[in-house]
Amino acid sequence: MDPIQQDAERRRLQSMSQRAWSRGVPLDSQPSPDLLISPPLDHYEMSPRPISTLSRLTDEETSWDRPLLSSRTKSVDEVTQRSSGGRMSDWSYAKVTTDPQDQYDDGLGPAQHRDKQNTRPKLPDVEGSKISKPITRTEWSRYFNGWIVHLPAILVTVAVLLIGSIQFYWYPEIGPLVSGYRLDTDVISNVLQFVAKLHELLIVASLSSIALAVYRRRLVTTGVRLGFLTGGYRVGDLNYLRTSSFRRQGLNKSNPGEMLLPGFLVFATILSTIVGPASAVLLLPSLGWYEFDTSSAFSKIEPPLLYWWNRKAIWFKAPFSEYAECKGPAGVYRDYCPAGGFSEISSWVRDYAATDLTNNLTFHSTSSEIRRHLVFTQADDKPNTPSTTLTTTPSHFLMTSIGLFQKFIHSSDVGALSSEPRYRLTAKGGANVNSPTGEGPGLYQPFVQSRCTIHDKGYLENTPGSVSFPTEFLNCFDDADCLQSKQTPMQFNESAWLHNEDLENISASSTFFLGKENSTVVYLNGMIPDATSGESRNLVYICSLYASWAPSNFSMDPSISDSLQSTFSNDKSMRDMYRSKSHDDIRVIRFVSNWFRSLNPHWNTSTTATTSGINQIILNFATKVTLNGKEVNVLAPVDGANNTASEIFLAKVFGVYLAEGLARNSLEETTRIKLNSTDTEVTYLDLNEQHGYRGGVHKITPYNNTHLQDEWRDRTTWRNQTFARFTEVFNTALPINFTAERYGYGSGQGRKTLEFAQVMMLIYLGIIAFYAATVGTGYVLELLKFKSGGERIRVLSVVPWSDLQDLIILALKTPPPTDEDLADAGAGVTSDKVWEKVVRAESDDKRNIQLAFEETTHTRKLDVSRKERYY
Repeated sequence: MDPIQQDAERRRLQSMSQRAWSRGVPLDSQPSPDLLISPPLDHYEMSPRPISTLSRLTDEETSWDRPLLSSRTKSVDEVTQRSSGGRMSDWSYAKVTTDPQDQYDDGLGPAQHRDKQNTRPKLPDVEGSKISKPITRTEWSRYFNGWIVHLPAILVTVAVLLIGSIQFYWYPEIGPLVSGYRLDTDVISNVLQFVAKLHELLIVASLSSIALAVYRRRLVTTGVRLGFLTGGYRVGDLNYLRTSSFRRQGLNKSNPGEMLLPGFLVFATILSTIVGPASAVLLLPSLGWYEFDTSSAFSKIEPPLLYWWNRKAIWFKAPFSEYAECKGPAGVYRDYCPAGGFSEISSWVRDYAATDLTNNLTFHSTSSEIRRHLVFTQADDKPNTPSTTLTTTPSHFLMTSIGLFQKFIHSSDVGALSSEPRYRLTAKGGANVNSPTGEGPGLYQPFVQSRCTIHDKGYLENTPGSVSFPTEFLNCFDDADCLQSKQTPMQFNESAWLHNEDLENISASSTFFLGKENSTVVYLNGMIPDATSGESRNLVYICSLYASWAPSNFSMDPSISDSLQSTFSNDKSMRDMYRSKSHDDIRVIRFVSNWFRSLNPHWNTSTTATTSGINQIILNFATKVTLNGKEVNVLAPVDGANNTASEIFLAKVFGVYLAEGLARNSLEETTRIKLNSTDTEVTYLDLNEQHGYRGGVHKITPYNNTHLQDEWRDRTTWRNQTFARFTEVFNTALPINFTAERYGYGSGQGRKTLEFAQVMMLIYLGIIAFYAATVGTGYVLELLKFKSGGERIRVLSVVPWSDLQDLIILALKTPPPTDEDLADAGAGVTSDKVWEKVVRAESDDKRNIQLAFEETTHTRKLDVSRKERYY
């Protein structure tokens, strides 16, 4: 062999030797069970090979069109057959030269570390140990698989929604009493917060199950974006929504439906952060008032409370009942007389300098620990503007009856209400005089409109007939008499006042009077001396008043206040009533002149002098002061030059007096409560007698056809009245129906946060319902073998990858990537475009499932009909 041939042969042997080193093949080409010959370890490095060198690889060594994470197309079985002795090395060796451009030869893997043994352990027979599996479910279990996750969340959500939406009482403000132990409310709240957290976890698990089911279907069919490869497992992960992988995954404009899954992930993540607080809002009880079932609250008595007077007559129109003793001086200290509030009103007017009459009056009941307020306001709330004064107060008999009943509840056992630490009574029901049966929607209280004007006496003397009573500013509620008085106002009678020398420089007033008997508009006039301007003069005032019964409900919270509250006793309600054109359920009051003798009783102050309630009050309208060394009378309450303020002052005083008179027309009847009744027996308690000598419990039974028997504390009497007639009287008395509320912790209190929480729960249930309907529709179409786009519709129930760890195993099983965009992605993605690539699970020729790009041609889609099984 010549030298040239020898040199060529030497280079050929050297090349074969290097190739054997790099491929781990013994030099003698004989199988070696344990030892692979390689170059000295000093010649190896663990460094990447530039992508540019891939262009020098042959088609046999590499291909661009391969599975996603693969650098070669040979299957695991091929590698196994190629490995010596039927063994496969889990690590191959990479040949590294000193030239950085000559790295990563095809088929080369990581190099062995220094000082490590270069032999490889024997591997089991992979083909013999592999078990194929179906990729989807087709049996009946697929119809129910996964719903076990949703069922607890659905049931708990429905329960929580019902608890938070239905108003019911849980326990009192101080906590429930359990087996004699008072449980702390904070402990209950902490337990319920824990339950709310568990509910949140159930909902998150349910939403995650939906996202994961749809994600796995996409993974085996159309694929998912590489940026969403782990998205199906990350419901509730707010940080994932901020990553570039999620935000830069791209959108196929020709198929916008692919954004439904990422969109659902965003929605489910946001919802998962809200359902926890929403569940707590629905579960945790809130403090407030809760209705008390009447049959339980008053189980030991038979409501309603009865005021012993005919229900058809108590809200009178006309005529008024009269008591002889109310017409004299006794009328001002008997609380059931119209002038029974005289002492409080007189003191209120006398203290004008301290209060400017801006404070409301308070009246109390002598027989019960309860008060009521008399309130007033102006129809026009603008300052220094002439306007009608509006006045109202609850009826005195209602206050007394409710107060007596409240004391009875406190001292006796009427039912569950007597054991409640805090409760509120609301009185409703009453008589409607316009109804043939006397039934009505509510109780009533007096509502008085009053208006006064002031004029100089000298001006009236010079211009007779120029002044009329101010009725044009009254709301008549369509009453004919009132409307007539507005159209043709009554003229002021100057002759009786202007030319009477006895009225010079004194305060004087008429009593209340009518234009005609049994009419609705009330009038009053008088004079006040005034020298504020420096000259003595007399001011003439004329007033018009109009009264009606206004519907109202009354309530009392005895643990907080002893005041009887009225729904009508506030500025807004009165102004709305005054401005209203509707007159539903308004009873305009018709007056008779005789009643004013009880309202304004007269009595003798000496053998020759007489006074009245009104005359005593108007003495406070003027006071004597010294001006320029001379004692003169001045208009006391306000500046005499300010007629508007003076007019409002007078209208307020006379309106208060009339309203209080109407409120006290209670007829001094008794209040009764029925304890029990049958067809032959009635037992009732007279609350006005309950602490008297013989008590207040009466047992009424029939005695014979004409008499009844009354058993009253060991004494029996007989009345000339049939038992049937007595029960009829019971049915005609004024009923005061009570509803009870108790204060404490409960659910269902209407508020904005509760409405928001309800909406969140309904949204979750709506998602579940929509998902169930979609899947159910798909199952029906599948059973009907319906096709779309040439392919049969199938609702897939994918078996693998139910956990992120399973997806990681699939990624580890997939060969390394060769895509140029992924070449340097091990230390972080360089270009965000990589997230736009579509990935799906496919199989190779040996039915090994791998992750593959959408454009891969050496793998094929998975069979979802269970005809094939995969590794």
